[in-house]
Amino acid sequence: MNHIPFLVIGAGPYSIATAAYAKSLGVETLVVGKPLDFWKMNMPRGMFLRSGPDWHLDARDVHTFETFVKMRQAAVPAAKLAQHEIRPVPLDTFLDYASWFMGQYDVTTHNAYVTHLAKENDEYVATLDDGEKIRAQNVLLGLGFTFFKHAPRELVEKLPPGSYTHTCDAVDLEFYRGKRVLLVGGRQSAFEWAALMNEKGAEEIHLTHRHATPKFTEPDWSWVQPMARRALSDHAWWRNLRPDEQENIRHDFWATGRLILEQWLDARVHQPNIHIHEKTNIVAVNAHADKTLQESQGKLFDVLLDDGAQFNVHHIILATGYKPNMQNVAFLDRATLRDSLGTVDGFPALDTEFQTNHKNLYITGLAATHAFGPFFGFTVACPVAAKIIGDTVGGKRVANA
Repeated sequence: MNHIPFLVIGAGPYSIATAAYAKSLGVETLVVGKPLDFWKMNMPRGMFLRSGPDWHLDARDVHTFETFVKMRQAAVPAAKLAQHEIRPVPLDTFLDYASWFMGQYDVTTHNAYVTHLAKENDEYVATLDDGEKIRAQNVLLGLGFTFFKHAPRELVEKLPPGSYTHTCDAVDLEFYRGKRVLLVGGRQSAFEWAALMNEKGAEEIHLTHRHATPKFTEPDWSWVQPMARRALSDHAWWRNLRPDEQENIRHDFWATGRLILEQWLDARVHQPNIHIHEKTNIVAVNAHADKTLQESQGKLFDVLLDDGAQFNVHHIILATGYKPNMQNVAFLDRATLRDSLGTVDGFPALDTEFQTNHKNLYITGLAATHAFGPFFGFTVACPVAAKIIGDTVGGKRVANA
């Protein structure tokens, strides 16, 4: 059994950012997971990110995204420079940056998945799907989004089995060529999936959402990074705010991220075969009654909305986001970890260094947003979490040396 001072489970942005910083401090670190796997497998090709070019992964502020882009732009002829602009940021460009960043810090990964994590005395034992076992003094759970896709119960109860899937499982957009699709949701992901599906040849697309359709405009994210970085000088600033102060910031962040759709989507979704049903709810969805039609076109579902609209579709896609619930993290040993893990509304209860109530077990990313603020669901806060966790683990290494 291998023994490692710092085991990082997951290889998403928060994980590789923390691993890179910990390694720069001299902490022996092992990352288990496939690099940016969720981003590669559960986000569609052609997608753009909402992040600003000043959002990056480096807690040392050296190997930033802007540095990577300038380096790449310098390598292309001036005539082709426009092809390498980063507003908006293409998914593939950020993936290239993440790979380059890992190389700068010599961050490599053990390309396996953890199937079981248990606490034994004062350490942790991880079992991997390749049969290997690893014992670690410190563990970081970089859980990302995989375990937390959200499908509202009141919605799912209206949908026939086999009629729907979540956006993160609907990324092979070529599959929807010639098909009719209903997207449930009215935020950025719903509209971007609609645009990409249409551009891949979907026959007809409907979007339904309970609220008014957000406006298409250029969002202002400039205030977000300075606020996220406040945690570097005061780890507890978010939790020390009054509830109404937290709510005001959440609202401002929500307004920027959810009450606005990116301007570059406007023309792409205002197409004759894309129908937007704002301020509507699904009343009923039933298997189409015409067996002959089903035999010729495949499985069909009749949809009724509460504004009276009726149409039939081949597929229903839930653009309903993600909601952390630590009980969904199945690899956590129930007896030694999961049942005794402190939580608040499904989120892990974390101290000011991202540590859970289990000593030396840390959690970062989306699951940390309750304790540290909404910024930690986005890459903007990767360097912040990396430095706080890295300094904590690195400080223990120095103290124990």
